Amino acid sequence: MLRGEIWSAVWPNDPDLKLRPVLIVSNNYRNMERKLEDIVVVKITGLLRDDGSKKPLNSDEDILYKFRKESIIKCSSIYSIEKAQLQKKLGTLTSQQMEIVGEKLRNVLELN
Repeated sequence: MLRGEIWSAVWPNDPDLKLRPVLIVSNNYRNMERKLEDIVVVKITGLLRDDGSKKPLNSDEDILYKFRKESIIKCSSIYSIEKAQLQKKLGTLTSQQMEIVGEKLRNVLELN
């Protein structure tokens, strides 16, 4: 598992315990070190609600991304999860897309 990969996992505090996509944002040392059990991820969620309306986007924090459907990478929804929770690799962002993710994370964490 590497930074920029999208995996399926159960989101923390999800009452449905449904597998959903997450983007790995922690550094590759953490991701590959066997002694470190946790990694840092952000949520990926569908753009459309069940009623067909679009979820609001925060241009400083969110990224519109075409995954299986139009989705939002929620850079403000940062979680630490155990590596063992990752179920299946679903894809990988490009280095250019990860640069944008890094910019949004800096905004969220006020690291600019």
